Amino acid sequence: QIDKPLVLLLHGMNNDSSFGYIRSMMRTATSRGWMACAINMRGQGGVELTTPRAYNAGFTGDLRGVILQLEKRLVRSTTTERRRGRRRSDTRGNANENKNKNENENENDATKSANPTNPDNNNDGYDDDDDVIHQGGPIFLLGYSLGANIITKYLGEESLHGTLPKCLAGGAAMGNPLHIHSGSIAFPWNMVLAAGIKRSILQNYKTLKQFREPGYQTAVKKALMSPTIAQLDDTFSRYLIRNEGKPPYEMKLGYDGGGEEYWRDASSHRYVAHVSVPLLKISAQDDFLVFGQFAKKLNYCLENPNVIVVKTRCGGHLGWQESPPPSPSGNCDNKGRGLFGGSGSWSDVAVADFIEALLQIRGEDREEKKKKKRMMERVVGGYYHDVDDGGDDDESTTIRNEGHALNNSYSPRQPKILSRL
Repeated sequence: QIDKPLVLLLHGMNNDSSFGYIRSMMRTATSRGWMACAINMRGQGGVELTTPRAYNAGFTGDLRGVILQLEKRLVRSTTTERRRGRRRSDTRGNANENKNKNENENENDATKSANPTNPDNNNDGYDDDDDVIHQGGPIFLLGYSLGANIITKYLGEESLHGTLPKCLAGGAAMGNPLHIHSGSIAFPWNMVLAAGIKRSILQNYKTLKQFREPGYQTAVKKALMSPTIAQLDDTFSRYLIRNEGKPPYEMKLGYDGGGEEYWRDASSHRYVAHVSVPLLKISAQDDFLVFGQFAKKLNYCLENPNVIVVKTRCGGHLGWQESPPPSPSGNCDNKGRGLFGGSGSWSDVAVADFIEALLQIRGEDREEKKKKKRMMERVVGGYYHDVDDGGDDDESTTIRNEGHALNNSYSPRQPKILSRL
């Protein structure tokens, strides 16, 4: 079971979870006392492909399935102070009856909380009645390059339709192109990326050759002969896996419009304006691979107050490595090393600080909500009941004057979070 904050990482194209930037971020997360795990996309990381459908830039179904499984493993608390008080006041004769009743209610509440399509779900880590609290988690998504595009698209899809699991508290996207169009990738990188995909096809050819859909084997051979990633995408797009952009996000097969339709559907700039949780985006100006596309669609990020954009002068594509500070003697000895005894990553620390700030603010918001709720319990029918709970006089006066209006005076929903960051 997951009993602490969890960072879920998604790698980039032609990479896997064993790459250095993934392992470095996982070390950073665990050094802060959190848990970290990484996804290997279909057919990557030495994991055998068991389906003829490989990963692509637009399919969010696999990420959605992993998050729902992780949500089930979060440690939960299904008691509240109010219910504990009722149990303490129960007579011995009714103890078993009330225990069974509370267990049934808690099971219903837990089912309601775990259902991502529940319209009552919000992203503050607890529901409006405080009956089910995630003691484990929350979960933060972190994607790199193509993985950054996928998590942005996922967050936008779920937020747009109000189905985002409440265990998700935020995310970070590193080197996200926003606008996917393989035809915009210049030489020689268009050929280098195509070579990586063709290598993946050959590694999983044992599975792919078993599929007998008309035209599929011909498309595989044409893809292997395609010199650039744009031609490869256009050739194979009719056989890619995809999902609907609305609940229940059903899987579909192929893009009849070829590469152009695939690139449009995969582009996360169409979804970033709908993201409802804090999202950090970091991109480098000298990123030869994606910065041009990112800059063209930057306005979509700036329209959303939940999105923070960080643009660095250098860093390349997923670089941001930094040298350890020198020691007083001028040499990089043990005392002068970086974060993990060698070169560290500036982006790792930046993302970890962002997550830590969100956790702190969530804790403050939770305490504030509980405080407001305790004060509201002293207001019955709009009249103030003089009950001393340790609050100050000014606070009591506020409750007395506002009455029921206080019930809607506070919301933990952000973009307040980002303004406080």
